[in-house]
Amino acid sequence: MTTSVIIPTKDEIIGIKKILPQVNLDWADEWIVVDGNSTDGTIEEAEKLGFEVIQQKGVGLGDAYREAVKHATCENILFFSPDGNAPPEYIPKLIKKMNEGNYDIVQISRFGKNGRSEDDTAVTAFGNRMFTFLVNSFFGGKLTDALFGFKIIKKKVFEEINLNGQFLTLEQQMSIKSMKLNLKIAEIDGVEPKRIGGEAKMEPLTTGSQLSSQIIKEFINWKIN
Repeated sequence: MTTSVIIPTKDEIIGIKKILPQVNLDWADEWIVVDGNSTDGTIEEAEKLGFEVIQQKGVGLGDAYREAVKHATCENILFFSPDGNAPPEYIPKLIKKMNEGNYDIVQISRFGKNGRSEDDTAVTAFGNRMFTFLVNSFFGGKLTDALFGFKIIKKKVFEEINLNGQFLTLEQQMSIKSMKLNLKIAEIDGVEPKRIGGEAKMEPLTTGSQLSSQIIKEFINWKIN
């Protein structure tokens, strides 16, 4: 099956310069950088390295995903971040696993037996594990990591689950809806290195509240329908 790799960016010039040269364009059939109006040279650097760049019309990660998926022409979609958290060498591993097992989703797990995060603080490590536990408990899943965005998914499945979340709520919603639909999911244990190019802009209390609210809403909606 063919694969489109989608790379969302917004002012990621440091990551683009360090991470994208490590990518082998032969790994996948199509590479799309979807850019949220960068002003630091991200667009120019990505194009110089041979990547197709499309300009995001809306705002937010969820919107970037949806716009890029519509633009993609392949059967599978692989989401890859150039911020240093996602080692490029996992890209061919995800594609191989997807094609071998005919899965709906294959994702990297930071919390499997051989996985780990070098980027987590004590607070985010607790939160990631807690929300993974809650998602599994509420929706009958067996994931070891429900919040990491490094994954490959069938394009038709992405379109079917109709996501409306942003950032971590987007990743959690993808896990929740895949469980609701009893999709075939596989995990590959992996390491999440430290982010490069600055700290992630995430407020733990606000994000935790959003994730909790999403679980409740998705559960109620699931039971009602």
